[in-house]
Amino acid sequence: MYKDKMEINELLEISSELRESIRTYISENADYGEVIARRARDVTRKIDMFAERALEKALSSRGLCARIISEELGDHIFPKGDGNEPKFTLIFDPIDGSTNAILGIPFFCSSIAYLPKVEHLTFDDIQASVVATIQGRTYYAVKGGYAFVDGKKLPRKVKGKTKQVFSIYTYGAGSIPEGLIEFQKQNKNVVIRVLGSIAMEICLVAEGVIDAAIDVRGLISGYDIAGAVLILNEAGGILTDAEGKKLREGVEKTQNISLIAALEPEIHKRMLSMVV
Repeated sequence: MYKDKMEINELLEISSELRESIRTYISENADYGEVIARRARDVTRKIDMFAERALEKALSSRGLCARIISEELGDHIFPKGDGNEPKFTLIFDPIDGSTNAILGIPFFCSSIAYLPKVEHLTFDDIQASVVATIQGRTYYAVKGGYAFVDGKKLPRKVKGKTKQVFSIYTYGAGSIPEGLIEFQKQNKNVVIRVLGSIAMEICLVAEGVIDAAIDVRGLISGYDIAGAVLILNEAGGILTDAEGKKLREGVEKTQNISLIAALEPEIHKRMLSMVV
């Protein structure tokens, strides 16, 4: 008999197990970045599939059956079998920042969002989430219960920060908003970073480290951001598409969008004015 729900502590335990498994896999397998499948806009590497199977192993050991929506395996039920009827859904990005991972840049994470239902899934239905970074930091949130990093409530006061910091993704975009180009050309008193893991960058926005994350490439999918969205919301921030609309589509149907994430409403408004 499978359990009907998950608690945040269980989600945290699973995320920690995944991180340690991924670390071990990287240290023991020189070919972890090898491409094993190609998709329309991305590739699947050995490390991605390892992380997918590691999640399945963690669920199996706990007697959990779930609908899983993930980057590599798509929409599926685990474990498979006649009569298996999951009561909840996990939105899973096994490796967010996979290019960083294969290059040895220690800025990537695994992201899991928990929804206590299996149909008509919206971002508002996400009840708990964890973003576990490879460095060892763990961001998490429960809906209505604030957001945290390693047990400390978000946002936090960042000591020594003297300039605003923005993450701005424009490379590969069909067109770059003129306002965004001018912002980057004219502002000498801000710091621009493109770090390569949108889930982690949204968490850094929730933390107060990055003032806003903007991606105008139209490449973001629901599984990329599902875990981080709740963390930002519970920290008091806001995330919308590039038109300023909140994410209303089903999580599994959210594909190829641009986004703006900010902790402060005025900063979000300022960034929005540059891209619309």
